[in-house]
Amino acid sequence: MLISQKLGHRIIRYDTVTSTNEVLRELAQEEIEPGTVVVAKVQTKGKGRMARTWESPEGGLWMSVLLETEKNFENNKFGIIPLMSGCAVATAVMHEYNIEAGVKWPNDVLINGKKACGILGEILNVGEKQLAIIGIGININNKVQEGYEFSQVSTSLIEERERKSRIEELENAILLEMNHRNEMLAAGKYDELLDEWRELSNTLGSRVKITAPNEEFEGLAKDIDENGSLILEMDDNSLKTINVGDCTHLD
Repeated sequence: MLISQKLGHRIIRYDTVTSTNEVLRELAQEEIEPGTVVVAKVQTKGKGRMARTWESPEGGLWMSVLLETEKNFENNKFGIIPLMSGCAVATAVMHEYNIEAGVKWPNDVLINGKKACGILGEILNVGEKQLAIIGIGININNKVQEGYEFSQVSTSLIEERERKSRIEELENAILLEMNHRNEMLAAGKYDELLDEWRELSNTLGSRVKITAPNEEFEGLAKDIDENGSLILEMDDNSLKTINVGDCTHLD
């Protein structure tokens, strides 16, 4: 279970950092309060999943949030945190700009089928506390760089809206949505959080390719389980549960 805390009660802002997750990890060792948020204008070594670099120029929203969890949370329900964070971002985008946004397993937010936001969750222990860092990176007023490895499947709000957005307004909206879901998680309302992800999902019902650390396979994305893992229906009609991997939509 997550321990309820007000997110954004303290926001620490930087012009340039290597990675907001790394900065928050260092600050957590100094026992700053859970709920603290780190925001930067630029990341020079932004972190994505599978040790990838996340392009983080000025104009985007690059932030990390510190949460406190109960011991052993990682072993069962940690996978829900990135899912609920994606729902928070997608909902904030839809409410602020009246454009359609959805979520892609395990940690992306899509606008018009293209990735506009990535989320990275990490666990760390400080003394007797178990903490979670949730990194959120959103392309807002920064156009996706030509030549970027994933430029063909990525987008930004300025490209979709054809005008600039106020970064601070979206930041505030996301923190409000995150707070709401944080309270639900603290209250053990896992099923409601998972159902919301299902409703916003662009993955479920699609044929997908999963690239895991040591294997690759295709199947139909049928559902997520109680821990947020993806359930695939394979070509032989068997079901396979995926805990970790990259997901590519094939249709």
